[in-house]
Amino acid sequence: MAKLMDKHVGIYVRLSNEDMRAGESVSIENQKLMLTKHVKEMGWELKEIYVDDGFSGTNQNRPAFQRMMADVKQGYINTILIKDLSRLGRNYLEVGNLAEVFLPQHGCELISLNEKLDDMMVFRNWFNEQHSKQTGKKVKAAKKVCAESGKFLGTYAPYGYKRDPQNRHKLVVDESTAPILRSIFEMRASGMGYRAIAIKLNEDGITPPRETYYQNKNRKNPTVSNRLWNDSTIKVILKNEVYIGNLVQGKVGTVSYKDNRLVNKPKDEWIRAEATHEALIEQELWETVQSLAGKRYKPRHAKDGKTSLFVGILLCADCNFKMKANVERGKRKDGSEYKYVNYICGNYARSGKAACTCHGIYENALCELVVDHIRTHARLVERNEDNIIEAVLSAQTNETMSYRAAYQSELEAHKKQIAKLDLLIENLYTDKVTGEIPTDMFKRLVEKHEQDRVDRLQAVETLEQRIKNMKQNTDNAGAWAKLMKRYTDLESLDAETLLLLIDKIVVGETQRIGNKKICDIQVVYNYVGDVDRLGLGTGTAVTA
Repeated sequence: MAKLMDKHVGIYVRLSNEDMRAGESVSIENQKLMLTKHVKEMGWELKEIYVDDGFSGTNQNRPAFQRMMADVKQGYINTILIKDLSRLGRNYLEVGNLAEVFLPQHGCELISLNEKLDDMMVFRNWFNEQHSKQTGKKVKAAKKVCAESGKFLGTYAPYGYKRDPQNRHKLVVDESTAPILRSIFEMRASGMGYRAIAIKLNEDGITPPRETYYQNKNRKNPTVSNRLWNDSTIKVILKNEVYIGNLVQGKVGTVSYKDNRLVNKPKDEWIRAEATHEALIEQELWETVQSLAGKRYKPRHAKDGKTSLFVGILLCADCNFKMKANVERGKRKDGSEYKYVNYICGNYARSGKAACTCHGIYENALCELVVDHIRTHARLVERNEDNIIEAVLSAQTNETMSYRAAYQSELEAHKKQIAKLDLLIENLYTDKVTGEIPTDMFKRLVEKHEQDRVDRLQAVETLEQRIKNMKQNTDNAGAWAKLMKRYTDLESLDAETLLLLIDKIVVGETQRIGNKKICDIQVVYNYVGDVDRLGLGTGTAVTA
């Protein structure tokens, strides 16, 4: 160890944001004052003061700390003086390795002004880490409460909104960007893709969100980008529930209180608060856009500007290929022109009869069928919504609403019994310690109760998943019923209505009956699937 007058001291001081609440006792200046005073009184040589202001002690990735470690390796300092071990860090494994391995290997002594570095050091390190752990839990709990209460906690207000000048945790409409935001949703609802929307915005000279933010701040955007809209930005905007008045927060979090790397959190851990601010998008438009998620709907434009309505939604019943639109043109005997849109199996169109058969159906016949199908089921829902929802739920899960109540009751019973088992096991350990129960009986009873507990925990997990699935199915059925009731008097079909209600339409092969061609049609709705399986109606189209 270095002699008294040979100490080349590096003073290390640290203050985290949490420490600031503790007051002057741990302030940077207070630490410097007491440590430099001690160096002077001891007659040591002060080589450097290393300061990490505003850095957590849960990891060693701190600039001044790393610089101090480099100086230790180079021999520039041979003594580190700190106020207490918590300044050095709050990870007891890292602090222990530093004090007991790294510093001795490099001939450097560690001195804590307020603590004796002895065999109890590991316990003090552990308590320092627990303090950091509990602080992290408190901060997360506070943020969770704020998010659940509908307070906006984000760094940037979503495009179309701004922070309320009177309340930074509340969003208000930004009238300069809100119309653009609405147009993005309308373009998507019309069938435009993400890239096409971005191109249109760029062609119109619309400033993208991040650039708009820095312009409003009168600052230059520090990020390297082309300052243009892109498909990823459009996709993120169209999925954000903020535009229907909801806040969904807590999507990302740190790995742990020791590791501040951000990771995506599971969807069931997100925090949703509804109706927290003014919506920019109507529910119907939102649902239309969401129904397009995952669909590759690219309507085919004819020379006259009209589109083939069902492209991307029609599927062949036999090979599951998408149907291809063909336009038939010609002249009648009276000289007038006619045009029909006809859909055939894409597999057949590409490879002929060796691949599949035609499955041909005319668009006008299909439109009539789908309109009638929607209108019929909408009126059924309007007349008897509860029974229809019950039938949909039963068809989806083979379980009715009564099952959910039974599952909930069974779940509560298992949870109560698990609590009793926990208490029984705890009492058995107490009885064993006090000698009130023999060891062999203790082992037998603990094994029995533990197995019972494991079985019940598995049952709880299964029941919770069933209840969750039933709730989702019930919510979906309710959403479908709400949508359908808008279309009891539907007369014609457009792209918006089609995409809002229909997931896909499956077309069977045509069969000739008399002088007509008939094919079976399966209409698969968003949210609930094929409702014809409920026995409420069937789909059949006359194609010729």
